[in-house]
Amino acid sequence: MRYKLIILFLFYHIVSFSQDEIYFYKDVDNTLTLKNVKEKEFVLLKDQINEGYTNATYWFKIPANQTKTKYIFRFSYDRYNEATLYQGFYQIDKLPNQRYLTYSFFRDYDVFIKIKPKLHSTFPIEFNTEEISLLNQKHQLIFNCFYYGIAFLIILYNFFYYILFKDDAFLFYSLFSGFMCFGIFTMDGMLNFYNLSEGLKDFIMVLNYILMVYFSSKFVNSYLSLDCYYPKLKKYSYIIGALIVVMGTLYLTLKNYYFLLTLSILVFSLIFTYWIASILLFNKNIYTKILVFAESLLLFSAIDFFILKFIGITVVNIDSISIKIGAFFEMIILSFGVLYRMKMLIKENDFMKNEIINYSREIEVLSVNTKDDSNSHSIGNLSIREKEIFDLIVLGKSNKIIADDLNISINTVKFHVKNIYGKLNIKSRKEVLKI
Repeated sequence: MRYKLIILFLFYHIVSFSQDEIYFYKDVDNTLTLKNVKEKEFVLLKDQINEGYTNATYWFKIPANQTKTKYIFRFSYDRYNEATLYQGFYQIDKLPNQRYLTYSFFRDYDVFIKIKPKLHSTFPIEFNTEEISLLNQKHQLIFNCFYYGIAFLIILYNFFYYILFKDDAFLFYSLFSGFMCFGIFTMDGMLNFYNLSEGLKDFIMVLNYILMVYFSSKFVNSYLSLDCYYPKLKKYSYIIGALIVVMGTLYLTLKNYYFLLTLSILVFSLIFTYWIASILLFNKNIYTKILVFAESLLLFSAIDFFILKFIGITVVNIDSISIKIGAFFEMIILSFGVLYRMKMLIKENDFMKNEIINYSREIEVLSVNTKDDSNSHSIGNLSIREKEIFDLIVLGKSNKIIADDLNISINTVKFHVKNIYGKLNIKSRKEVLKI
């Protein structure tokens, strides 16, 4: 009895698994029709197809299954907007108002999906019953709301910190995070809700690339004060930035895959360069260490997703959810890093201010002592008569009284007073009293 239950259990799982099987065929010559492709031998799709750039057409086959359950087939990639789905003798239209290219159908007959990628051939496919698919979409919606909500708050907080502290690092990080989140927003297929043309979506993508890498470099440069350590890095950044603009313009004009690939390589090579610069300054302070660790996960995830997949290489099979997780942790960690940096700068500024005040006081005391020494030396240069008159001036006596006390004329007193002023480098009796 036990063995029968085990066999029944295994049979149930085999049948359940076979219901979700998808097969594919690669039409290299782009010549097959629905009638011709049915005669071809399809291959079971075990892993996600990721072949880089190719001009081939791909056919996917979903075998018929006698069930009354409705199924959902979805290409979870925002770059795919058009495909042709055949069932029996009919074509089934894609579902409207969806983030990704999505189809819904029963499985009374075999289903064939024909798609020709315009860029690289990567096919993240979702295929489930309608119930499971809707549940997965709800989970993704909750996750997206959480991610974009936290991201919005972090961007807003950094902007307010910039207004409060007048530190450019807060402003540049706020703008960098904003354009990074917008890039993830487009990657989530959100622009497909607005019925934008392909040309406009490409323009938005390229512009977002340029602005994201610009504010990323400005942020790291301000955060680490790289101009003080690597002044030539700015010139290198301008050169790479100019090449990025050129590659973006060429891609928008010619729609060539290789220009988009070069654009992606240039963007992430510049970000990677600034990350290497932060590693070289790793031991300078704690907030530099925070930057190195915060950017590492997102940077390498993005390189795998946006560059390696473009050329048909998969290291860890990064998807959009992994990118969002990396971006989430990057924003949380770096936000603390920017605040910690601000705290340390304020502490350093207070220390430097106190040092300057103390140094200024020492200078003042030294100046007074020097002046006293100078005045003492000058008084010693006075003649005997001039010293007598000087002492009487210090007592506050007028020229007439001094003349009477010393039995000399007023003109003689004035003559000696003039000499005293010259030797002591003073201009009035008030200055005499200060000596």
